[in-house]
Amino acid sequence: PSASPRFAPANIIAFTFTDKAAAELKQRVIDRVREAHGDIPGLAAMFVGTIHAFCLALLKAEVPEYMKFEVLNEVQQSLLIDRNSRQSGLTTTKDLDGRSLRRYTDTRRYVDALAILREAHLDERALRGTSIVSGLRSYRDLLKDKRYLDYSSIMEDAVKALVADKALKQRLAARIKHVIVDEYQDVNPIQEALVRLFADMGAHICVVGDDDQTIYQ
Repeated sequence: PSASPRFAPANIIAFTFTDKAAAELKQRVIDRVREAHGDIPGLAAMFVGTIHAFCLALLKAEVPEYMKFEVLNEVQQSLLIDRNSRQSGLTTTKDLDGRSLRRYTDTRRYVDALAILREAHLDERALRGTSIVSGLRSYRDLLKDKRYLDYSSIMEDAVKALVADKALKQRLAARIKHVIVDEYQDVNPIQEALVRLFADMGAHICVVGDDDQTIYQ
């Protein structure tokens, strides 16, 4: 591994889906590498973690406007929407029966719908003119105004930054040579878009998955 910069620890990314699994995986990797090769300088520079964590680190380190953004957990996200019920698009959005969504009662449904709009493959024509699309625009504006990121926007904004910024893409292409994705069966479209961007950069991709273990589809 030390003979070629292509195999330096900093050139390797391993994605898994929970912080607990990431910690266990990182320790297993360190143990196996040491058994086979002894101590390798810079082993800690290898990224082993969640896609969310990687995307957040990317935005904070590479896109200046995000340096002062804070990350909302699920409870904080719901509170933000409830406290800004109109500005967040909640109470201006209607359900399929034409009823306006209500604070607290429908907040969880609204949050789930926003996540689907940003993370799934969509039929844009079928959504044209629906209130939830307008609600998403309002919610995005609210996040930007308050300098917040939620879990979906972390990935969405990271992908957008990579697509739009050629210099950023070149910097990552020079560093990232191997990408391993665990639990690949649970990757959603926005996460898949990130993996494909790495492939476009020339990284070697290895995925491990089992359709019989799918839990998020």
